[in-house]
Amino acid sequence: MPGYTYWQAPHHSWHDTNSPYLGRPTIDDAQAQAHRLEAYVAADPALRPRPRESLAVVTLADRMVGSVTWYWESQATQWRRMGIVLFDPAARGVGIGSEALALWTTYLFAHTTDRRLDFATYSGNEAMCAVGRRLGFVEEARFRKARPWQGVDHDGLVFGVLREEWDEHSVD
Repeated sequence: MPGYTYWQAPHHSWHDTNSPYLGRPTIDDAQAQAHRLEAYVAADPALRPRPRESLAVVTLADRMVGSVTWYWESQATQWRRMGIVLFDPAARGVGIGSEALALWTTYLFAHTTDRRLDFATYSGNEAMCAVGRRLGFVEEARFRKARPWQGVDHDGLVFGVLREEWDEHSVD
């Protein structure tokens, strides 16, 4: 996973929008993340969890530029929280993130019985907020001044979509 390992390094700008208030990973963190992905890829496909927990975001030129993921907010209630990150600055602002999140949302609704999906971000990540709104996600929660970073108190935000809203929106 040389491309993936490269993008995990702490000096890349995507760390400035992907939960920057948590701090940048160390080189060891980046290498550990890459090793986890290598183990996942090497595993027997029949043993991988369904639905997939992550997928690469790849351009038409077969270049990895980011990833989409999900994790349990509450497994007992089948509440999944999604995420997307575009590592490569050249992939931002051209619709790749919107397309990837739309495809990921469709995939998760098609392969689960989940009633809702959401993602969390912060008010300083204006691009992610715009992607969510563009795709029909609704701002469901705002935690005021919850994410201090670089001397600014940002709000923590959660955007969500219900299955029936997504079905209606994706037909339009």
